Amino acid sequence: MQCCYRCQDKERGKSISCCRVPDMKMKNSFILVVILLLIGGCVQVGQETGSSPPAVSPTVIFVSSDSSYLLSCVSELQGLKQKDFDRYSVEAATRLKQGNDQDTLRFICLSLHQLADDKQFKQGDKLFRRYIEEHPDSSDDMQGLLVLFDRLEQAKVNRSMDLKKLLDERDELAAQVETLQVQAKQDQERIQELQSQIDQLKNIESIIKNREHK
Repeated sequence: MQCCYRCQDKERGKSISCCRVPDMKMKNSFILVVILLLIGGCVQVGQETGSSPPAVSPTVIFVSSDSSYLLSCVSELQGLKQKDFDRYSVEAATRLKQGNDQDTLRFICLSLHQLADDKQFKQGDKLFRRYIEEHPDSSDDMQGLLVLFDRLEQAKVNRSMDLKKLLDERDELAAQVETLQVQAKQDQERIQELQSQIDQLKNIESIIKNREHK
């Protein structure tokens, strides 16, 4: 770019138009300023538009444990009918011979069902304790279930004791009723015997009176 202005030609005595090329140093400084402005603008835009993406929450992966499987199984089998429970129990006992952990947990689950008898419950309790010993890595989260298992076993024992007590009381009452019935029968026979004696005495008295009147 050139800068033009009016100047005086001394030789000819005339006013002419003069142009001067800008100093190279000024030109370089101007270019440098423009470059710096452009770079500054790019950096600002990059900060506004090229900002780092927001942090993403870590994904939580839930790994099913032995205790959660047992609880889910117990919940799933609630309301099971006796026929279906018996079939499941036979299948679980058959698969138990394979020694698979899942089959063992399945049998333990069935032993906790309300339809399980004492024999099945005790077998499930034995398997449960052995399973914890053979799987020390899962023993921590199974200790709570073991406590519940013990509480349930104690409840079953208490119920059996209460039932036995009720049965003993029933048998005792039944024996008392039978004794009273026997006594009532004997008393009835005794009453009939006494009544017969009274009738005989009346007959004798009547005979005596009749003889006196003669």
